[in-house]
Amino acid sequence: MATLAVAVLPGCADDASSGSSAQGSGTAAAQRDLPPVTADYTWPEASVPEGHYPVTVKSCGEDVTFDKAPERAVVNDNNMVEMMFALGLTDHMAAYSAAGPRLRIAAFKDDYEAVTDMGPEYFKLEPTMSQNPDFVFAGWNYGFSQDGINPDALEQLGVKSYVLNESCRRIDDTLEPATIEEWYGDMRNLAAIFGVPERAEALIKHWDERLDRVQEHLPENYTPVPTFSYGWGTDTPGGGLGLTIVPELYRKAGAVNVFEDQLEMWGGVSWEAFVEKRPEWIVVTDYGSGDEGQSGEEKIAFLKSQKGIDAVPAIKNENYLI
Repeated sequence: MATLAVAVLPGCADDASSGSSAQGSGTAAAQRDLPPVTADYTWPEASVPEGHYPVTVKSCGEDVTFDKAPERAVVNDNNMVEMMFALGLTDHMAAYSAAGPRLRIAAFKDDYEAVTDMGPEYFKLEPTMSQNPDFVFAGWNYGFSQDGINPDALEQLGVKSYVLNESCRRIDDTLEPATIEEWYGDMRNLAAIFGVPERAEALIKHWDERLDRVQEHLPENYTPVPTFSYGWGTDTPGGGLGLTIVPELYRKAGAVNVFEDQLEMWGGVSWEAFVEKRPEWIVVTDYGSGDEGQSGEEKIAFLKSQKGIDAVPAIKNENYLI
């Protein structure tokens, strides 16, 4: 999520004159003149502050100290790859993996082409080490796993790492739900690791301005629109639940995640629970894998064909946002 984008979901305001929920076209909600999703910001020139190193950051609660900026970073997953690009750290990257071409922000086209692509799958230890990395950035279940590549295994090989904060809930279920401020903390930590703290502050200011513009488009006294996060699943539907950053993003857009009270990360629910929650909109995740049945349009087609859910308002009115 290199550029923070939140669409305004049409919904019901308490004032009857505001009208009812807008009907979708089966693809996306109108964005009401919001700015396009681009890297439309500028960052300060890289200039490591005097006395910046050594610098210590928290990674899933553990201190990690850096004596200098890494020069050969390997990064897994589109979101984290584009966090690096957004901070202007392309020249510090050796390779990336699991960055689906259909999800790539066009503004980062040159950055993607400048760095070695290790392939569409989550990275493995041997190919990663073949890139001679001095730093690895990923998340639990976003590349890191207990029985595969992980911070401990990398440390034994002399490679430092950083873990995406949201994913720490995969190994510590006592943590509170993820927040935008926590994600900003990731950006500040990455910027600290690479000696460009002013760039993180410039980006955060830019994203806060975008969020403010979204808030300005919400009607007064609106009722949050019940919304379901659908990422996968035919036997049971799955998506972002209560511990992810999804609920807070939805609230910023005037919506409410119908399963935000289910305090888990990305997980499945039953079709019966889905029907009972009666979402008015469905946000469909397209992971950009290119696998059959996994595009946003194919997932919508499946939802339309699923028996027993046609009375759900989002299905009935074809209110989908990819």
